[in-house]
Amino acid sequence: MHEVQLLDALEVGNTLGEGVQWNGQDQSVWWTDIQECRLYRLHWPSRELEVFETPERLCAFAFTDREDCIVAAFERGFALYDYRRREILWEKSLLPPDSGMRFNDGKIDHQGRFWAGTMVEDDSPDAKASLYRLEGDGTVTQMAGDIHISNGSCWSPGSSHFYFADSVRRSIYRYDFDARSGAIGNRQLFARTMVNRYPDGATVDTDGYLWSAQWRGARVERYAPNGSTAGAIPMPVSQPTCAAFGGENMNLLFVTSARDSLSEWTLDREPQAGNLFVFQTPFRGLPDCRFDAASLAG
Repeated sequence: MHEVQLLDALEVGNTLGEGVQWNGQDQSVWWTDIQECRLYRLHWPSRELEVFETPERLCAFAFTDREDCIVAAFERGFALYDYRRREILWEKSLLPPDSGMRFNDGKIDHQGRFWAGTMVEDDSPDAKASLYRLEGDGTVTQMAGDIHISNGSCWSPGSSHFYFADSVRRSIYRYDFDARSGAIGNRQLFARTMVNRYPDGATVDTDGYLWSAQWRGARVERYAPNGSTAGAIPMPVSQPTCAAFGGENMNLLFVTSARDSLSEWTLDREPQAGNLFVFQTPFRGLPDCRFDAASLAG
C-alpha cells in the first residue's frame, strides 16, 4: 500500500506481542506479551517505555475509568487489575486449570462492554472455545461457541456490525450488532484468508474498512465493508498479530508481532520478529471507549 510508510520498529523482541491499542488520555500505545506475562506502555512520540509484570498470562485488556487499572482477560478469566500495584481487585474465573484452553483476543465495544474469547491450546479434538461479553456490573454472557481460536473482535463505526475471526478456520465473520443490548446475530462469512494465512487481531477505520493482521501471512490486510480486499501492508515478519490506530491524529497504525513457534533458521531471516511496528497512514481510526469498573471493586 504505497500511501503507508514505516516510521519505526521498536526492538522489544516479544515472544507473543498482542492486543495493541491506543490510550488517548496519556498519548501512549499499550500491548501485552502473552507468553512472558508482561504489559507494555510506550509513550508516543517520546518512545518512553514502561513494562509491567502480570500475575499470569495477560491475553487481552481494555482501559477503565479507574486510575492505573485495566479490565483484563487473563488466561483463565476476567479481572480488574491494578498494574502499578500488581494487585487483582476483582476476578471471575471461567476456565478450570485443566481445560486445555486459555483466553486470547479481546476488545471493548463502543458502548464500553468488554469482549474476549478463548482458544484451544492443547490441540484437543473435542475442545471448543467460546466468546464472552463482560458488563460493568460483572455479568458475563457467553455470546458464541464452537470456536477454535478467538480473534479479531471489532465493530463498524456506527456499531451496526460486529466482526470476529476464528483463526484456524481462516474465516472472518460479520454479525448484526444491537448497540443497546449488545446482542449479536445473523452471522455471515465476511472474508476468508488464503491458505497458510490466519486472521489475527483487527481494527476498523473511520471509513468502515477492516484491518486484519495475518499470522504467518507477513501482512496486514485491509478489507472493504463488502469483504473485498482493499490493499495490504507487507510486513518484514511472518507473524504480525494485531493492529490498532493511534497517535495525536489517529492516523498511525501500530502493529505487534511474535517470535513464538519460529525456528532458529526463521528467526535468522526475520531479525525484527517480535517487534512493534509504527506506520504513517492517510487513514484514521476510532478512539476506544473505557470500561466502567465502578461496580467491580470498592
